[in-house]
Formats: sequence, C-alpha cells, structure tokens
Amino acid sequence: MFQFDTLGHEIVTELSNLIQQQVILTDRRGFIQASTEPDRINQFHEGALLSMRQKTMLRMADEEAEHLQGVRRGIVLPIIIEEEPIAVLGVTGDPDVIHPQAQLILRVAELFIQDTLKRKQKDEKVRDVEFFVFDWLTGSKKDERFMERGTLLGIDVTLYSQVVVLEVLDLLEQFSVEEMETFESIQNIHPSMKMIRWAQNKILLLLPEMNQETVKNELEFLLLHIKRRKKVQVVAGIGASTQYFDLAKSFAQAERAVHAAKESGDIVFEHELRLEIILQSIPDLVKQEFLKRTVAPLEDHKDLLNNLTVWFEENQSMQNTAQRLHIHKNTLSYRLQKVEQLTGLSVSSTHDVFLLYLSLRLMEEQSLSKK
Repeated sequence: MFQFDTLGHEIVTELSNLIQQQVILTDRRGFIQASTEPDRINQFHEGALLSMRQKTMLRMADEEAEHLQGVRRGIVLPIIIEEEPIAVLGVTGDPDVIHPQAQLILRVAELFIQDTLKRKQKDEKVRDVEFFVFDWLTGSKKDERFMERGTLLGIDVTLYSQVVVLEVLDLLEQFSVEEMETFESIQNIHPSMKMIRWAQNKILLLLPEMNQETVKNELEFLLLHIKRRKKVQVVAGIGASTQYFDLAKSFAQAERAVHAAKESGDIVFEHELRLEIILQSIPDLVKQEFLKRTVAPLEDHKDLLNNLTVWFEENQSMQNTAQRLHIHKNTLSYRLQKVEQLTGLSVSSTHDVFLLYLSLRLMEEQSLSKK
C-alpha cells in the first residue's frame, strides 16, 4: 500500500525543507524506512512503535530519548489513512518548539499520501481497463464472465462496435494517465467513447454505432489537439462497424488503415484501402525476395530511383517528369533506359511497369516501418 522507497523519501525531504528539521518515517513495526539522515535508515525507533499502537502523537522528551531505543528528542505522529495507521512521522528537535507545528506537519504528510494513493488507484484502474481491452481484442472468449468483468470496470461491452487507432509518429514516451484524461474530456466524438493506451505510441478509441461523417469530423479536432499538445504528427485509421464480440476484426482493419495513413498523413477508413490491403498481407520475407528480384540493383543509384519515383508520380508523363526534375526529356529517357538495363524490366511493358511500381511502394512501406 505504501512505497517507502519512493514516496517516503519525497515526504521526509519536503517536510524537512518546510520546517528546517531532521525528519524520519517508520513502517508499522517502528523501523525507519526514510530519513533526512541516511545512517538512521533500518534502525528501530521504539517511540514510533508506541505512537503506532496508541494511534496518537507522542512527545519524545529527554526521559524518552534516554530510555527508549533509537529515540531522539522530538515528536512522533502516526499517519492515519482511512482510520488505519500506515506509518509514523518523526521530527527531531525541541518538543516544545515543534509541537505547535505538529498538526500542520501531519496534515501535509497525510494530504501528500492521500493524493499519491488516489493517483495509484487511478493508475491501477486504467491498467485494468487496458488489460481488459487487450483481452477483448486478442482473446477468443466473450462469455458471461467476460461481460461481468467489463461491467465491474464500468464498460457495457455490447455498446461498442467500432475501433479507431491513433498513431503518434516519433513519440518517445507513452501517454500519461493525465494526458489521456485531458484528451477524453475535450473530445466530442461520443459521450460513451472509450480511449485506451495501446503500446507506446498508439491510442485506441472504442465507439458505439454512429454516423461516420461525424466520426471523421470530430476526430480531426481531437488529432489537432494532440498535435498541438505533443508537438508531433498524428494519424488515424478507422475500422468498420461490427458486433462487440467480433471487435477484433474492426481493430485489425483500423491497424491496416492507420498504417496507410502514415503515408498520407491523414485519417483513413479501412474501406478506402485498395492496393494497401495486398501490400500489408505480404509476408516480410516475400517482400524482401521480391525487391531483390526487381529494384535491388537500383539501391546504389539513388538518382535513378528518384527519377523513377517522380515518373510514376507524374503518371508516366515524360514531359511533366522532365520539367519537375529540371532535366531534358532525352536525359530522362536515357535514365529510364538505365533502369531497364539494371533491373531487366521494361518501362514500355505494362506487366513490368506494374512490377516496378509495386516494388517502389514496398520500398516506401519499408522506409516508413523503419521510421
């Protein structure tokens, strides 16, 4: 319940700075777990044990300091949370001088601990919800026990039918619970929407059945807020609506869509995908072998790769491509011939052109994955 190694050290440090006195914190057994004097840690403090048992503040005068083990002049105060003593705070010094500040000191410590415990409980609930959603989207059982588990977490699973995946590019740390609360408070997508952290740089949105145009419009506002707050690029993929017990299907679709969105830098619905469905279904080893058999010889000729890419972007127009590259059409023609020589694929053959285009798309996908 109480983490002395982190919270205890923070408490004694803050209180010592506040009252300019030496401070200790003991566990229920009376052993010092945190102290402004490191050499006192793990020592037994008999006065603290008495204070814990009696649930009251005790003055440690000269007599107590002389007869009780590990005691110095000062006061000891039990920290009571929900009517139970969880630790004892000790302040070294003249009891008459310290006593007027005792209640203030105790109140500061209790508020500090209560706030920390509330945050811990909140974090634990967030993690419980995240684990539940993970099981929902990856597990197979959607029985009565599963639904009861959702109810205990405040989730009516039958309400949800669609998954949206948000991916933040170049994010170095996971979203905090506080950030997630902020995002959820400003969203207008749906009042029952659930927002879940997923891996380091992703957020899942679980949505009830609703108008898809509304989803897109309100999602744009949410993405804009995240972009401004985190100073990063955010994209979104939207899966199709389905039944709650088949929500994993919508999640898989949203994952495909957000992968495609990284290229377009926008919001993508899974039903808008065409070639991307094929590209994402190809195993990595097959992709590598395909690239080796097509455009691998161009990897040492970046200029040719760039010229070929621009040629496709300009819908294979020699005139537009040459103008964009600021070269003569004859130069472009020579370079495309060089591509043919290196790859063995003809830019005049529809079949070979398709292979070249597919290869470039796979290389782009590979580059995005590395980023």
